[in-house]
Amino acid sequence: MLGRRAVGWGREQLDLAALAAMESALAAVQPAVVINTAAFNYVDLAETRRQEALTGNFTGPAHLARLATVQGWTLVHFSTDYVYGGDGLERPRLESDPPAPVNFYGYSKLLGEEAILRTAPGALVARVAHLYGGASQSSGRVNLVQRFMAQARAGEAIRVTRGQTLNPTSVQDVVPAVLALLDGGAAGLFHLTGEGECTAGEFAAAVLRLAGGPVNVTELERDPRPALRPRYTVLENRRWAELGLPPLPAWQASLAAYVAQLTGRKPSGS
Repeated sequence: MLGRRAVGWGREQLDLAALAAMESALAAVQPAVVINTAAFNYVDLAETRRQEALTGNFTGPAHLARLATVQGWTLVHFSTDYVYGGDGLERPRLESDPPAPVNFYGYSKLLGEEAILRTAPGALVARVAHLYGGASQSSGRVNLVQRFMAQARAGEAIRVTRGQTLNPTSVQDVVPAVLALLDGGAAGLFHLTGEGECTAGEFAAAVLRLAGGPVNVTELERDPRPALRPRYTVLENRRWAELGLPPLPAWQASLAAYVAQLTGRKPSGS
């Protein structure tokens, strides 16, 4: 979408843990905008590999914020709906609502966004949720939709936590939204998520139906994974709406379009 206006660096070229190398590399390029998509997003591993989670989600991003202020470029950073959940509320969260993470991953992401907003007032921090649709740069990793489809092809039941409520979001919706905010000179904290909400079970069932396979979803009363999952983390794109921008697409429409890309099946109604 950015074409030749952007240069993409992977971890091999720019590691958030290598602060001095990162500083000199960015000074040499003299960018106008730096979009940070790096993170330690292994939710369960973050419970035991806490220093790695802090480096990827707090220390590195905080250093980027300092560089943005010194070198004069704009930082774009992505945070998560997992900064919420510990308050017990079951209503969409606004950007102004106090965070309350329930696991170390969410806590480390919260530290990162707070450091950026404190250090670089011109930065743009976008909280996103349950992303799918992008190409992972990590070996062997696939997004949630791809994993559900692979499990279904293997005849496995999809196992999700009962009652976990969220708003799935397509990367293909987030990218143009971020560019629109940059073009408008927006700064600060924004929620950028698909419109509407669903449970994890409803999302998994929708993926399987769209892929044309059997819907085999098991909802677990107790989640056996090491990290606690929040029950309700739906985000409302309040600041986005206040700018007069059109709503992001409904999660159902974006999911249908993405599954159609993967399978070659036309979205229903097309």
